[in-house]
Amino acid sequence: MSNFCRFYFVTWNVATKSPGQDLNSLLDFPSQFNKNKSLPDFYVIGLQEVKSQPQNMLMDSLFTDQWTSMFNKILCRQGFIVAKNIRLQGIMLLVYTQMKHVINLRDIEAQYTKTGLGGLWGNKGAVSVRFNIYGCSVCLVNCHLTAHEHLLADRINDYNTIIKEHGYHLTETSNILYHDYVFWIGDLNFRTHHPVTSSLSAEEIVDALQTVEKDKYTSILKYDQLLAVIDSGEAFSEFMEPEIRFPPTYKFHMGTDDYDLKRKPSWTDRILYKVIANNYENITLRADLISYHHIPHYTVSDHKPVVAQFNIKIRPSCYVAVPKVKKAQIRMRSAVIDTEGIAPASAMVEPIAEACATEENVVSVSNESEAEAFSNFTVKTVEFAPIVRIWYIGDADFRTECTLSPDVEINPNDWIGIYDANFHNLDDYIAYEYLAKVNLTQESLESGQPRTITLSFPVGSGVRTPGFYRFIYFSQPNNDVRSVLGISEPFEVSSKEDSLVAIDPCVEASTSAGGASKPSTATTDIFTDFTGLDVAKLSRHFSNDLSFD
Repeated sequence: MSNFCRFYFVTWNVATKSPGQDLNSLLDFPSQFNKNKSLPDFYVIGLQEVKSQPQNMLMDSLFTDQWTSMFNKILCRQGFIVAKNIRLQGIMLLVYTQMKHVINLRDIEAQYTKTGLGGLWGNKGAVSVRFNIYGCSVCLVNCHLTAHEHLLADRINDYNTIIKEHGYHLTETSNILYHDYVFWIGDLNFRTHHPVTSSLSAEEIVDALQTVEKDKYTSILKYDQLLAVIDSGEAFSEFMEPEIRFPPTYKFHMGTDDYDLKRKPSWTDRILYKVIANNYENITLRADLISYHHIPHYTVSDHKPVVAQFNIKIRPSCYVAVPKVKKAQIRMRSAVIDTEGIAPASAMVEPIAEACATEENVVSVSNESEAEAFSNFTVKTVEFAPIVRIWYIGDADFRTECTLSPDVEINPNDWIGIYDANFHNLDDYIAYEYLAKVNLTQESLESGQPRTITLSFPVGSGVRTPGFYRFIYFSQPNNDVRSVLGISEPFEVSSKEDSLVAIDPCVEASTSAGGASKPSTATTDIFTDFTGLDVAKLSRHFSNDLSFD
């Protein structure tokens, strides 16, 4: 693995409209012309003005909104997992990650701040998601600030209110600005209206755009309010922005590429970033820009979407590895699961020394001093014991055993969830149990030694459909913060009337030819060898195939 993670950002004010165009090009997916293009490690999608009238707020609390459903369908089919999402009325932030990174997500927390109507209403404000990944803290903010050209002071006040009131539970990163990496995206609503006395009219801006050469917009950007307040230190002075080499993204007549001259064409939609480069000894963090541009062919809104890609440097020389396994199709009664890229828990949570033993599991370190800086960094892990038998629905003995690394502290709110083997969202647990159920001694609660615990799930705990599932261990010191410490191998749950008969096809052929059959061995790998499935019973359960919104 490289010592960088690639983040892909989208900000788009969708003007209360539904998705009316294909969104694949918005996410820069590989096409028939560049099929080998790699995908980012994270997608961060910030939307503003998602339809949120009172009747829609009730529906969206019960059902997934159309935009989230569309992004889920696109990204989850590519193997991405919803790490976290948060919504404040029309302001939405969706964070997706590749499966291989899930086991390294720590201290995930989402927060929001209302700034509409003096902080009483959430039509304006900010939502955020923060987490630690490979030893670095990352904060992702999506905002929608006060509109209108003449309300610059309100936008400045919005920013300072968000910075002041937006807090997190982790002491060392309790403020947005305390994180190693901060990416601030959204409809910031700053206009080409500064200084007021000498700014251009809407018509003059459109005329000036016709004369721009080689995507150099300096002559118009000198009227940009955001650049002015950054320079004056009134707001966003802690942040940087890549060079803008695309035309204003607001305001258009919907369904067209023509500016609506009732408003001055402006760069309202922006992506800013901040890096604390020297937060750690002997290593310099950095965010390297790959691209920053708008996507003009989307016309469902009066805004154009803006996207950016960054490579961010990550900190540890070793990490909890999720090596790829050979592609295999797991045939079962309820579904067919593609296991490419999903590793067993034992591979994910090997001790760090073992995880670093092979070249593909090492984050490259540029020099010895960086390796020294990383040497005191540890990764908390939970390893699930392999489940070697089939569980049956209704079993009283529905339990899992796991081993906690010495540095894992057990919190009363820690829990283990049961998930579909091909889960797509960390919130989509089927059943869960708190570790508070386990009779833990004081010695086991204290860190310093590996501890093995057993947690039982009650009969009827939620797994009622035959299929393949996983355990996930969450460390949760409070109701707002959680970390993924362990993911189990897939295990099978079956109905009691079904039986799994392993038949070697070669033996079956020789038997039909009159030869003597060999008894099946007890060492058959039930996760990859299902040649003896009862096809009739398989079809009866096929309707339970895994799906997602």
